[in-house]
Amino acid sequence: DKGKGKGKGKGKGKGKDGKRQRGMNKNKDRAANADAMKMVRAGQLCSRMAYLNGCCQQDAEGKGKCKGSHDLEAFFAGKPAAIEEPCPVLKSLGVCPAGLNCRYQGHITDQKNVDREGVVLTPESPWAAKVQGMGHPVGETNVFDYEMVGKLRKKVFDFSRSIEVSKAWQRYCSGASDQPLGAIVETERKTLDFRGKSVLAPLTTVGNLPFRRLCVKLGCDVTVGEMALSSSILEGAPSELSLLRRHESEKCFGIQLAGGDVENMARVAQFVDEQVDCDFVDINCGCPLDELHRRGAGSRLMARTKAMEGIVRCMSTVLKTKPLTLKMRTADHEDLKKYPEFGGRYAHKLLPQLEQWGVSAITLHGRTARQRYTKLADWNYVNECSKGRTDTSIPFVACGDVLSWEEADEHLADHGVDAIMVGRGALMKPWLFTEMKEKRHWDISANERFDMIRDFTNYGLEHWGADARGVETTRRFLLEWLSFTCRYVPIGLLEQMPPKINWRPRPYIGRSDLETKLGSTSANDWVEITEMLLGKVPEGFAFVPKHKSNAYEAPKDEKQGEEMQDVQG
Repeated sequence: DKGKGKGKGKGKGKGKDGKRQRGMNKNKDRAANADAMKMVRAGQLCSRMAYLNGCCQQDAEGKGKCKGSHDLEAFFAGKPAAIEEPCPVLKSLGVCPAGLNCRYQGHITDQKNVDREGVVLTPESPWAAKVQGMGHPVGETNVFDYEMVGKLRKKVFDFSRSIEVSKAWQRYCSGASDQPLGAIVETERKTLDFRGKSVLAPLTTVGNLPFRRLCVKLGCDVTVGEMALSSSILEGAPSELSLLRRHESEKCFGIQLAGGDVENMARVAQFVDEQVDCDFVDINCGCPLDELHRRGAGSRLMARTKAMEGIVRCMSTVLKTKPLTLKMRTADHEDLKKYPEFGGRYAHKLLPQLEQWGVSAITLHGRTARQRYTKLADWNYVNECSKGRTDTSIPFVACGDVLSWEEADEHLADHGVDAIMVGRGALMKPWLFTEMKEKRHWDISANERFDMIRDFTNYGLEHWGADARGVETTRRFLLEWLSFTCRYVPIGLLEQMPPKINWRPRPYIGRSDLETKLGSTSANDWVEITEMLLGKVPEGFAFVPKHKSNAYEAPKDEKQGEEMQDVQG
């Protein structure tokens, strides 16, 4: 029907057929922010000039290779008013690498960047060696230089070791060999023990480095970075490589990789083994997004058993020093014909196989990929999976709907798991890790919650920079987190304990104005909270939450603004 869909799709968050979009909060909804960031970058000084008051790539006549701006007079004439707060980065480090581009006060004197003692910085200053610049945040590892990125982009990185392993797997699949990979070289891996530890789940977008730092401060034992695509890492994509960064406070840190191609996953395993500072490598077999499914990755890998075996065996063989773990759901899609028991779920069939293929730990999310977050996690099925394990020395971790320390203790005691992984519960209340460690409910005050938001902001400015671009990047990720933590209801206001993650509380009035604002579901209030720490939003700013949990969707009669909330500054 050629006329189908005409005149429809004018509502926000709806497609051409008038239906709501899946994965609806797209990049196009942030187009205005991207344009604003381009304007911000165009108005900033060369980063070397801003930090060290001089650029080594420019001569006295202003000529050289550097393409950045070096016109101090024009820069200060167009620079917006500073945020009326001392620079948090200066307070933490003793110097601010953003320098003259910094949006805060306290280290710019006579159009010169100075350190905490008021000493003018120069390219010869000792600070230049201690704090190299915004591109090399203090305390962070896995920051790759141009040479390494160039090797990946030009495809000259030596992957001979992983290629040999992939060929051995191909010989086995073709019937030319009886052994999957031949003789496996004795590895130097550390023993991986998650037992009794709290684990932060890999969270796309919101599981960024500053948020992980906050969780570690609040008692989290094990952190996992955001999911990174193997193909993008092999292409040397800076945005993907940045997902591998680790802060020195993360004592046990793993990276998570997604991919559906055996050879690519083997190659990226070699790259990680040789170049990345981490304690373990996790395979993503749980992501429900269609984009990954088209690559045969994420939860779709669970239905591609041969590819899954090849990826696990090859990566386990290539990784000499780092243990391999795997996170999956109870199934990709329920298959009642093939697995009539347990409602068509089949994770219990895969667990013993994974143990034989070479994983050092397994994490199970108690839902199928098709369920997303629309139903409660099935911990009874998690227990059935635990009963079918053949090697109990391999840690078995599980996650799903944990929002209190009682739930965590119950699962550890009754459902056959060695450790609890927390995802959405940590986003709603990152102090959950403190409660789990101390086995108590924390009736946290609004001021204490705001102090955590301040900590996140300061960590973000250290990570992304205190210049205009870094401030707005920090703001965007803070807003993403606030879109989750606003769902927390103070336990002092609850009539029933412990709280459950699937509760849909109505709007409430807190014990203070700040507590009421922290519990608001209005994006306008979230923006106001960021403005308390990061200054006013730039003109044309718009915020659309990237994640929208189906498990916390408001009733239809309470929805406002269709499917999305926009904020215009």
